[in-house]
Amino acid sequence: MPLIRMGYNAFKDVEKRMKYRFWDKERQRSNRAAAKADRVPIGVLCPLRHDTIAWSGPPHDSVLRYVCVHCGSYASEHMIKHMGYDFETVPDYVLHNLMDEMLRQNAAG
Repeated sequence: MPLIRMGYNAFKDVEKRMKYRFWDKERQRSNRAAAKADRVPIGVLCPLRHDTIAWSGPPHDSVLRYVCVHCGSYASEHMIKHMGYDFETVPDYVLHNLMDEMLRQNAAG
């Protein structure tokens, strides 16, 4: 029986289909994070303690920042660098403190 070879790569086909299905998710999450950051948070503390944090930045938003999906509080790159940390390697407790401070400032007026 002869061996039949085809120019079909199943891995590429699966990757292509996954890209069609999930390509827009990153953009949607970034846009949602930017919209949440623009809203004024209602409470003084996040009800879920900032357990879901999204990244928001270029090209969808002009400011690079981490945004809490639940309460809308954020920590921008400028705030993080002012504290002496790098945006990519900032510890979680610093992010949480900055986000809590933003909630307190917005609640105070």
